[in-house]
Amino acid sequence: MSPMPRIASLVPSITELLVALGLRDHMVARTGFCIHPQEALRDVPKVGGTKDVNLAKLRRLAPSHVIVNKDENQLETVEALREFVPHILVTHPQGPADNLALLDQMRDCFGGLPGVAQRCTELAAELQQALARCRARPWPGESVLYLIWREPWMTVARDT
Repeated sequence: MSPMPRIASLVPSITELLVALGLRDHMVARTGFCIHPQEALRDVPKVGGTKDVNLAKLRRLAPSHVIVNKDENQLETVEALREFVPHILVTHPQGPADNLALLDQMRDCFGGLPGVAQRCTELAAELQQALARCRARPWPGESVLYLIWREPWMTVARDT
């Protein structure tokens, strides 16, 4: 990791995580869907959407790290990023427990920055406690349809 990473997030949930980890000052780009926390992101440049990234604008912003997700971003975009981005972090949590590995990934990449490793550890502990509470509780077996986006309609898959 370079001493001063320049991070672009192409994943809305990761953008929120970066802010929670204290990495906001290192963010140089986000998508138009990366809107939370609103006040913290107000002056972070937008580089299109998750599926239609403005690569020319992103190149001008010169990120050292770009964070993508297998379900959110297109392979063609990631391949184009490899031409000018030194570090591409590919994420793919499919369930709540997978976020522990995501926190490890963020710690491995950015843990040398002040406070980041500690925040990762704290969030992991909170998540482990929440997962334990959920495992201890009986849940009714119900079928649901969970819609995550509209125009086009999108839903989660069985493996997410």
